[in-house]
Amino acid sequence: MFLHLQTSLTLHLICSEVIKDPMFWIFATGSGLLGLAISFSSVWFLHQTGPTTYSLVGSLNKIPISVAGILLFDVPVSVENLCSICFGLFAGIFFATAKMS
Repeated sequence: MFLHLQTSLTLHLICSEVIKDPMFWIFATGSGLLGLAISFSSVWFLHQTGPTTYSLVGSLNKIPISVAGILLFDVPVSVENLCSICFGLFAGIFFATAKMS
């Protein structure tokens, strides 16, 4: 019980110090504005294309992110990694082909 109270008190003191820092407010405000911009761009893209294309782009954007993660974070390349990326790519191509016909 005492340890929990002491941990809560320490966390409260750390948080109260962070909130007083002006850089915290600059980054918190910037993060909120970027989130708002992403939301508006998603709504605009959905209005310009359609729900199916929006869904396809949302699923296919995982492929470059996966490849970038393997390269940037020096993940050991395995057969399972490559097969999952290829499976996602071919599933997206199959979906786009089926949608067009």
